[in-house]
Amino acid sequence: MKENKNSQLSIVLNVVLIIAVITLFVLHFSDKKVDTDIAPVVSENNITEEATADSIAVMPLDFTIAYVNTDSLWSQYKFVKEALVKLENSENQMKSQLDGKAKKLQDDYEKYVRQGKAGMLTLQQQKDTEEMLTKQQQDGVELEQRMSQQLMIQKQEVNNQLTDTIISFLNRYRIEHNYTLILQYGYSSGLLSATPELDVTYDVIKRLNAKYDFEINH
Repeated sequence: MKENKNSQLSIVLNVVLIIAVITLFVLHFSDKKVDTDIAPVVSENNITEEATADSIAVMPLDFTIAYVNTDSLWSQYKFVKEALVKLENSENQMKSQLDGKAKKLQDDYEKYVRQGKAGMLTLQQQKDTEEMLTKQQQDGVELEQRMSQQLMIQKQEVNNQLTDTIISFLNRYRIEHNYTLILQYGYSSGLLSATPELDVTYDVIKRLNAKYDFEINH
């Protein structure tokens, strides 16, 4: 019989939260549509007023762009920090419960071995004990699976709430400041460099935290 000691949950708390929202900040404006068709080429001899007007009509609008540093957002947004603490506490509680069951199984198994070596068990007692130990082991595996699923559900709920909060806020923020795009800037982002004047991270974090504090206190 193999020992089933120190069974633990293997849950990564920060990857889903970060990856799940890694594209949230590429928000295309919905109020206007840029016609990307290429104007027809005309010669100098057949340029008309209509052609000139059409060419002007398809010229792209000027973009107004801002970006948010997501590394700073994850470390300073209160909702993210408190959500991670709650998930970590849940994982620790589950791990403690699983460790307790694993410890009891180990103790019961060692007791069975000692009694067997001392000739203290009948054949029927050995059979009953082995069945009991096997059931303990199976119950532990099933409990771990249920707890892992429960923690994954909790994590998904937090991720969905975070996603909805950031998307809703940035959509309003983009419209309020008349931005065309709000990009995300961070260690793993596709944005390699940008002028600091486009950085709205501090204002976004400040307003998100103010909104979070208001919702918590009301």
